[in-house]
Amino acid sequence: MPPRLARSVLILAALLCGCLAENPIDTDATTTGTSDTAGTDTAGEDGLFACPSPPCTFVVVSQTLDDRVDVFEPGVGLRGRVDVDLKPDPSGQQIEGNLLDEPYELSLAPGSLKVLLGHYPDTDRASLVTFGAEALASVPAGGVLQVADYFTGGAFTGDVSDLPLAREEAIFLLEHPDGPLLVGVFNNYLKSADWSTPGQLLIVDPDAGAIGAFDLGVLDPPCQGAWGLTALADDHSRVAMACDGNDVVAIVDLPANLGALDVTEAAAQLTGCSFQTPTGVSGKTTRFLAPDGDGGLLLAQSSAGEPPRLLTLDSGCSLIGLSSDHPAPYDAVRSTREVVAVPGAPRWLIAAGAPTAGVFVARGGQSPQLCGQVAGLDAHLDATNDPYALALDASGDHLVVGAGPSVNPELSEGRGQVLWVTLDTSGITDCAVEATAVVDLTDGLFNAADPQTWVRAPNVAQLLEIAGSG
Repeated sequence: MPPRLARSVLILAALLCGCLAENPIDTDATTTGTSDTAGTDTAGEDGLFACPSPPCTFVVVSQTLDDRVDVFEPGVGLRGRVDVDLKPDPSGQQIEGNLLDEPYELSLAPGSLKVLLGHYPDTDRASLVTFGAEALASVPAGGVLQVADYFTGGAFTGDVSDLPLAREEAIFLLEHPDGPLLVGVFNNYLKSADWSTPGQLLIVDPDAGAIGAFDLGVLDPPCQGAWGLTALADDHSRVAMACDGNDVVAIVDLPANLGALDVTEAAAQLTGCSFQTPTGVSGKTTRFLAPDGDGGLLLAQSSAGEPPRLLTLDSGCSLIGLSSDHPAPYDAVRSTREVVAVPGAPRWLIAAGAPTAGVFVARGGQSPQLCGQVAGLDAHLDATNDPYALALDASGDHLVVGAGPSVNPELSEGRGQVLWVTLDTSGITDCAVEATAVVDLTDGLFNAADPQTWVRAPNVAQLLEIAGSG
């Protein structure tokens, strides 16, 4: 399943209202240097996002195959977990029939956690589940919010609620600054060879239970199999979606007064453009893109038989640059995943899997190409895991890497990883980035007999940063 770009949320302490409430442990899990965020001790405060002394940083990961959301606090450890296995499989595998609920993208705040479940109530109907402050505050330090704590007899209880989206694979999420939620819909059956149905962009008012839909099939060319949802502007006035069904990129402009409009009316005012990527790459994947800081984007396409192709587009869907080659050894890269923009620099980090796994550096412009690799990271990746999800904090000094089995994750042992990486980006202009400290946040947590500890597909990673009042 596709990872989405992770987001950092900065929130003043004044808004907290008192705050809401087998791998051996390796206490030397660093490379060169030290980090004040290193450590794997279990959280000492109850409450999933408890932050009595801001600033606080939380790493939140959707464990897609394991029907769970994990929350870590670097320097503290596991804050807690949210079990979203609403259709449980006694074996813990969750790979047969409609048993996989598939938590995917998230919206985070100290008093709220919103989760898109791609396969609830069934494989072809997604839902948005909202966990309120009471439910989040009840999670014991290092513990689990169990399904039985908020879901009984097929109904949600307490301050946990759901909004049926009634669409297939509605799994991509952005929270608009004006209030509504933006939801990207892949709109195809993932196990099918035919991904020709155009995707949708939904505008959702979860409080009113209202949904407005924009059909990406009206674009020319249409966006078939919309994969991902990325803001190209800080005010979310423009968003982009990759379209893996027909190798297209779609850019959608939203009205300036979005928050004042009824969601149906707002959806009717959406406009957009699209770009058909050039042919010439066989069996390519068109899924991962990131903003360029100037209203445009960088897209990474990959295939099994040749190096990835990078494209840069402007805000009007016009091509700026197309990669022709990559210098050695980066020309050995094949499978690319998450792409994130490095704050304050025209550079990107790109996760890549087998046969050349790692996190690589890219430049854009008229001649985009892979130009570097995050040094010092590979030694901390288990040999069976590949990087998939990435998230950078607001400063760009720390990187989260969600790494999972390189093949057949549903049949793997569940020893995936979530890494908290301290970066030296002083050489970023020359594509030089170094991991000066690496902490495995999942180290020592795996228990083969307990599916609630398995990490098979950490496919979405996000950061919640709670700032102090000063």
